[in-house]
Order: sequence, then C-alpha cells, then structure tokens
Amino acid sequence: MEGDLYDGVPVERLPIDTVDVPDEAHLRRSDRYSGAVDIKPEHAVEAVFDPHRLVARDPKSRTGEAIRVVGYSAGMDRVLVVVLVPEGHPPGGLWHVATAWPADGRLRRIYCGKESEDG
Repeated sequence: MEGDLYDGVPVERLPIDTVDVPDEAHLRRSDRYSGAVDIKPEHAVEAVFDPHRLVARDPKSRTGEAIRVVGYSAGMDRVLVVVLVPEGHPPGGLWHVATAWPADGRLRRIYCGKESEDG
C-alpha cells in the first residue's frame, strides 16, 4: 500500500484527524447480505485510528476520492476494512465512513505482516 499518491501526498500519510459515520445503515451489512457481520460505528472509527493501520486508495471508488483503511478494532476483536470519503477535496483531515466489513484472511495476513501486498 506504499507509494500511491493522493493529491501529491502518499496515501498512508493523508491527514485523518476526525472521522464520523453519517449513515449507519451502510454498516448494517446483514440488511443486504445474508449472514454478514454488522459493524458498530464506534468499531469502524476505532479501526481507522489503529496506530498500525494500513491505508490505500479504494479500488472501487466511483469518484476516486475514497480510501480504504485496514485496522484492528479491539471492541470487535477483528481486523476491519473501512472505506472513508473526505469531507472536502483535497482532504483536510475530516473523513466520513462510507462502509466497513471484516477483513478477509489475505488482508488479515497483510495487516499482521505475514504476507506482502504483492501476494
């Protein structure tokens, strides 16, 4: 996840100072996917502020402005993927949670340093 630039700033160095959850419905994944795990807003925010988080551009972002944060939520005892959208452009530190879900095995291994991002 290193080396990617966002408005000339390495993605992993983007300012993420404040995070809010404007629409909790996007975290209730069980409403859309049978058997999916719902994420509480405080757990998504906790994962974003994990000091060991990984940050990358969201490859599915329609606008190109969303990023993905992979971080640990102690409250859920899980590694989560959290999609953030900036309040403004260029990003000034305030981000909104668009959605979140539990990380898959590959991302958990990358987060734990047991696998490289290149596979």
